[in-house]
Amino acid sequence: MTIIHVVEPFATGINTFLQELVFSMPNYKHIIVHGERKDCRAIEKIKSEYKGVATFVRWENAKREISLTKDLKAFFELKKILKNYRYDILHLHSSKAGVLGQFIRKNKDCKTVVYTPNAASFLRTDISSSKKLLYKWIEKVIHQNNTVIVSSCNSELEEYEKLGIKTKKIKNGVTIPGKLNDIEKDSNVFNVVVCGKITIQKDPQLFNEIARYYEGDPKIAFTWVGDGELKDTLTSKNIKITGWCSKSEVYKTLQTADLYLSTSSWEGLSLATIEALSFGLPLVLSQCCGNQDIVTTGVNGYLFDTKEKAIDYIEFLRTHTKKLKQISENSSTIYERHYNNFRCGLEYQQLYIALQRMGEKSKKS
Repeated sequence: MTIIHVVEPFATGINTFLQELVFSMPNYKHIIVHGERKDCRAIEKIKSEYKGVATFVRWENAKREISLTKDLKAFFELKKILKNYRYDILHLHSSKAGVLGQFIRKNKDCKTVVYTPNAASFLRTDISSSKKLLYKWIEKVIHQNNTVIVSSCNSELEEYEKLGIKTKKIKNGVTIPGKLNDIEKDSNVFNVVVCGKITIQKDPQLFNEIARYYEGDPKIAFTWVGDGELKDTLTSKNIKITGWCSKSEVYKTLQTADLYLSTSSWEGLSLATIEALSFGLPLVLSQCCGNQDIVTTGVNGYLFDTKEKAIDYIEFLRTHTKKLKQISENSSTIYERHYNNFRCGLEYQQLYIALQRMGEKSKKS
């Protein structure tokens, strides 16, 4: 089976998601048609992580925001790219690929199309009401074309249902190779970490305000693993910004951390947060779509809706070591039960097979 993955922002979480799919299906051929962003990790470093098991095709004209001129260029370029390949499944990742891929799909009469938004665009909090309405209309157009839309969590699924759109749910998951040897936590410092691109979605200003509360306390430190256009927002002196890291470097940071803090304004089901679970980190996450699906209050972490509440939870966990240990153990258990061992990839494989069979029956009839 040959799967073409189309993605505009080939970085951070989507890269992790694609690796999960590619490595869980080693007998399939994967072709990744991708855009590039200057403020993301170097594309050659990302490609090297796939160890030759995927083919990469650059989608040069793909851009994030809506622009009639640029989107037309991206559409015709993608159409030309797809004509060069025979494939069984067209898997569209993120909103831009989802929209442009639909129009091409109609021209090619391709009936085996999967669309995974991974944080639907109409859930964004940084755009106007009119733009949200436009994105909702676009999602309805995609739905009418009988594409299989896959939500990554219950809250995303429920938001689609409010639009009258049925989606299939496959929870995101991450396969971790195992803990690194000879790495221990610094027992004298309570390390708070977050991983991701420093963008408006992640609300770095709120993260900075929380860290600043502890600026004069040498026994607590904050680390942002990643980079992005809003990194200058992180001005508190107790925040370390690592820049873009390899997976092994990310895992090393997670293994030496004590708590995972997310201040996101919206999410799908964050793969970085799932990685934090795998290293047994208690979660303190903002109350938003996606985050609320992964936290069971008091079991593996807490949800907050204000800066003050976030600080309360951080302070509670760092001063109650027994509770911290219990929640840490719960995080590891929840990861093992729900998010590991290529479970996400295996469910997508089952979906691909079912769609391929449906497509074959349709052609015969």
